Formats: sequence, structure tokens, C-alpha cells
Amino acid sequence: MPMKSVRAFTLVELVMVIALSGIVLLMVTSVMQRPLDAFVDQSRRSELVGQAAVALNRMARDIRLAVPNSIRQSPDTRTLETLNIRQAGRYVPNRAGGESLRFSSEPDGCETSSGRCDGFQVLDPALSVTGARWLVINNIGATSGSVPTAGGNVWAYANPGVITPTGTTFSAAASANETQVTLNLPGSDFAFAYASPQRRFYLADQVIGYRCNPASSGGKLLRYTATALSASASNTAPADAVPVASHVTACSFAYQPGTPQRPGLVTLSLTLARDGESITLQQQVHVDNAP
Repeated sequence: MPMKSVRAFTLVELVMVIALSGIVLLMVTSVMQRPLDAFVDQSRRSELVGQAAVALNRMARDIRLAVPNSIRQSPDTRTLETLNIRQAGRYVPNRAGGESLRFSSEPDGCETSSGRCDGFQVLDPALSVTGARWLVINNIGATSGSVPTAGGNVWAYANPGVITPTGTTFSAAASANETQVTLNLPGSDFAFAYASPQRRFYLADQVIGYRCNPASSGGKLLRYTATALSASASNTAPADAVPVASHVTACSFAYQPGTPQRPGLVTLSLTLARDGESITLQQQVHVDNAP
């Protein structure tokens, strides 16, 4: 019986196939490596840009909602604080012969329709005072050097002044065309030092602050709130501050108050870095400081 021949790879052929396969794989890897690295780098940069943009946009929103002339910085400039507006509107003076407001249990010269001198009328039947802690009128942001001037700045209380004392509570009673706002003061009376030229008032509810700690101090941008007014912004954030951005390597806040004819300007800069990638975003926020 004749024997059948068997076909198979020789050892030399197998070695050549393995070598050629290795060369092809090396070529494919070298060709694809750069696009893959670029994709990973681009994804990392996009994540950093997104995180920084969200943080700066949140800061910009809080700055735009600040009581006029209430933006301030800490001595090291890495903390930015504002007094947040809860409600705003136009008031009706509650004393005869004046354009401002004075609150007292004494009815002398009181012009409110209710006959009460511990409140004032607002030309808005839907005004809500829920959550309000302070009433602010014509805060001119007066300072002496870098120190807030008592009676002319929300950060330095005085009576008369531009902000009601901490501990004041508010209630509101609406009618067809207006709202009667009543104040329960911790003291016997309070008067505003200045009348607003446009009779504007602001109800504020909290202090909002941002503290930037670069890499040497944890690499985070922190946001916090407070319900007490301090004489100056602190160089440290409170323990309950919440991170709004991580991987922070550098940051800067610059505030130019502007003039009565020109709005103020806040310039924000944030640098984030991770795994060799670094991005820097800047944003400017115009601030209307007309009280």
C-alpha cells in the first residue's frame, strides 16, 4: 500500500511567521501609539477644562448676585467673599420728609399705611422675605485704607448705617398692590444712614466665600457660606467648606471696584494640572455696584 505524504510547517517557516508577525505588530503599535496617547491626553485636558469652567461659572454667578459694593478679598487675596442677595426691590419711605427708612416703636412722623414704624411698604405684592437675615440700603462700600468704614459698609455695622443688625427677623403681609415688611430688631431702633437715590433695597441671606488653596495647601478651590458678618475675610476656609475644583496648582482673584459711572470688574484665574497635563482658564465678571 502506498504511503500518503503529510504537509506541515517546517520549523524554519514557523520562526519566519513569528518574526514577521512581531514586525507587523510593532509597526501597528508604533503607528497607533501616538493617536492613542493624544486621545488620552485630550480626554484628560477636557476633564480639567470642564472642571475649571464649572467652578469659574459658579463663582461668576455668585458674584453677580452680590449686594452692590459687598465684594471683598482676604489680606493674601486668595479668599473672595460676597454678601448674597435673597430679594430686592424698591421701598416707600416710612418717615415724613425723608427718603430713607427709620425703624422704631415710636410713631412720630411715621408714614406707613399701617401706622407702624417698625416696617415699610414695597411696591410688590409677591415679595417673599423667607430666609432673609439683613436689610441693606445704599451700601457705598466706604473704606479707610483697606478697613471698612463703620456706617458706610456692610462689613462694618453701625447705627445709623447701611445694614440692619444681625439677629433681625422679617415678616411680610401682602395686599393687592404692595407688601408690608415688618422688622423685629434685636435692639430698640435702627436708622439707615443714607437714602437710596432709586429707593432700592436688598434682602441678604448669607455670606458666600471662595478660598483657593494651591498644590502646596491641598490643591483645591473651596466654597463656603456663613450667617455671621466678620470685619474682614479670612486667610483660611472654615472646616465645612466644600471643594468645587481639585488638582489646583495656581489661582488668582483680582477685584477692581470701579466708579459710580463704571462697573466694577472681577478677574478670576484658575490653573489645574493632573498626570502631566495643565490648563489655565480666566474669566472676567462685570459688577454693577450702583447701590
